[in-house]
Amino acid sequence: MSSVKCVIYARYSSTKQDEISIEAQVRACKEYAANRDYIVLKVYTDEAISGKGTKTQSRKQYQALLRDSKQGSFDVVLVHRYDRIARNVGEHVNLELKLSENNISLVAVSQDFGQSKEAKIMKTMMWALSEYYIENLADETKKGHREVALKGLHNGGCPPFGYDIKNQQYIINEKEAYFVKKIFNCALKKEGFKEIVSEINKSGMVGKRGKPIRYTQVYEILRNEKYTGVYKYSLNEESNRSLRRAKPNAIRIEGALPQIINKALFLEVQKIMDERKQTGKKSNYLCSGLVYCGNCGSKMYGTITRRKGHEYKIFYCHNKCGTGTVSMDEIDKTVQEYITQLLSPGTILSISNTLKEYASNEKKRVNEFNSSIKLQIDEKQKQINNYMISLGSGVLPAEVISDIGNQIVSLKNEIKVLAEMPVPKDYTTKEINAWLNNLRKSTNERDTVLLLVERIDATKTAINVKSTLTTVLCENGCGSRT
Repeated sequence: MSSVKCVIYARYSSTKQDEISIEAQVRACKEYAANRDYIVLKVYTDEAISGKGTKTQSRKQYQALLRDSKQGSFDVVLVHRYDRIARNVGEHVNLELKLSENNISLVAVSQDFGQSKEAKIMKTMMWALSEYYIENLADETKKGHREVALKGLHNGGCPPFGYDIKNQQYIINEKEAYFVKKIFNCALKKEGFKEIVSEINKSGMVGKRGKPIRYTQVYEILRNEKYTGVYKYSLNEESNRSLRRAKPNAIRIEGALPQIINKALFLEVQKIMDERKQTGKKSNYLCSGLVYCGNCGSKMYGTITRRKGHEYKIFYCHNKCGTGTVSMDEIDKTVQEYITQLLSPGTILSISNTLKEYASNEKKRVNEFNSSIKLQIDEKQKQINNYMISLGSGVLPAEVISDIGNQIVSLKNEIKVLAEMPVPKDYTTKEINAWLNNLRKSTNERDTVLLLVERIDATKTAINVKSTLTTVLCENGCGSRT
């Protein structure tokens, strides 16, 4: 009795085939094994997975076969035809090499050419023909899709919400189209979509994939030009992600679809959405970038929401800690009142005197620091002189000479830094007073806030403003305000 052990691999590539295809492949392989008294150890099957290109990586059973082959527990891999492994010459060669490393043979039971040199040539020809077949099939499929697209017919996939397909023709689904129109009208009025989405889902209506409508689908609806009657179909997906929606290279046919939304309404909604997108990117509110959650300390971000025709400006916690939203107007009002108090004529003189004293102390500290550095440099200079004397003696080891050289370079760098250090300007009380008055009269409120406010901690019940001058002004009671 034969001691040859084998495994079987079978695959079908699409939903156009079925499990009968798998069963037929396995049956043919088992008959081949039985006629030769091979022992079948295991059957590997991959269902509805293509054999094109590098897609073998997604075939779990094929990958399991490769892993098991390293164990050396079988001698032969049986397949029905070579194209069941892959329609790619490179993948066939790769598999043959991996199997041969473990003394395993690959046999296609319906294309068994033996193991001679001529058989190897025949195998290679079959692999090449398989690759040609799949590439030619892809080209022919594209040609077919192009012809269908040029007629404005449905080319596969799910139609947009609001349309159905009958005999490859787009027809309006009146119930869905009603909500499509309602969504566009809400966008035109700059209203929210929460109530519409809720209404659609309560009606029992679902999206084209059988799932409830979500906010992301509302955005897709608002950006889909097909609702204006324009047919668009791309034979190739754009590599640039930003161009995938615009589809500049798509087949485009005006009036090929029944219209749900008129062009004027569609274009106006696109303009509104583009403006929202730009506003969202800039989000340059009066206090943006300065507001933090008073509960968890995370950043708070400003946004504008619209409901039932009303506009709400809020800050929300990025960490979603449960602190809720805080009114942007309340934060702005608190900051404006704080800056007004900070720059009022009654406090400017006190602030300018404090700043003058602070600047004077800073100058004193810098001078003390400079004196300290100079003393250190004098000491180092003495060391340099001593080193130079030692170098002149010519009795030091090479590594010591190198170390001395590095220290000299380091000291020279310190001297250079000290020489370039700017001397603090001695501002007069009058100059500081004039600067604060200019801030008070400034028309650029945002710049004033950025200059004077370091941080704003906010909750629904309390807003605390911390000034950039807190260290200087705290003794005067102007450092922060709640």
